[in-house]
Amino acid sequence: MFETIGQVIGLIFFFLFLVLGIAVIPLGFPGTFVIFADALVYGLITGFRGAITWPVLLILLGLAVLSELFEFLLGTFTTLRFGASRWGVVGTLIGGILGAAWGSALLPVVGTVLGALAGAFLGAFILEMIHRSDQSRAARAGTGAFVGRILGTAMNLSCAIAMAAIILVRLL
Repeated sequence: MFETIGQVIGLIFFFLFLVLGIAVIPLGFPGTFVIFADALVYGLITGFRGAITWPVLLILLGLAVLSELFEFLLGTFTTLRFGASRWGVVGTLIGGILGAAWGSALLPVVGTVLGALAGAFLGAFILEMIHRSDQSRAARAGTGAFVGRILGTAMNLSCAIAMAAIILVRLL
């Protein structure tokens, strides 16, 4: 009986971590690695003889690494495409982090997302203004940072959902 209860509790936590991995991505956390870690723990518990085998785990790891890399690159290249300099890209990163932290303090979860978006815009805008003193160009850089952040997050979220789907299909 305890084995059955333990398995049920384990599966509940397994599914909670799958959902958590997806849910933390808009907050700026690497949720794809949460999903990968969840699958790794499942594989270790089952000896990689169940739904999660080594090849599946390697595919999930590859997807997690590529997703995080593409999220970063998409945000960076979108910011650059809108005319930002390297200063604007640095401002995007710093502003996104500071904005998320500030937004979290004001209004957890929603504030984190909105703060990260606003912070990315303001960070790119402010550092472009310092670097070039051109308000129009700085506004375009800020817009690129905002759009890049949204696109990168959407792509990363899509990948996390695909990873969870792979796992669920294997389990069912």
